[in-house]
Amino acid sequence: MGYLSDRLREEYKDLQIKEVYATKLGDTDVEILEVSKDEQKFIAMFQSRPLRKGIFQWSLIITSANNTRTIKGLDPMDGIKLALKSSIDAMIAGMKE
Repeated sequence: MGYLSDRLREEYKDLQIKEVYATKLGDTDVEILEVSKDEQKFIAMFQSRPLRKGIFQWSLIITSANNTRTIKGLDPMDGIKLALKSSIDAMIAGMKE
């Protein structure tokens, strides 16, 4: 699996994660996942590529029936981990409404 699916499995034990697509395009990792919880679903697309000295260029697009979130950044892995967690938390909270 890829970075996003590993992160989701580690942080959220109650999510069902289905890998739709994962590949490497040059030095860019691309991952598309279907994530569900309590019969609600969202799709997440994550891309990342290493730049230098532990810094990655990355982007995340998350889409559900109610919301779409797009974020991107240049961060070390710890920064990516925090950004992913806050975005996934927000998406799950939005699915409950």
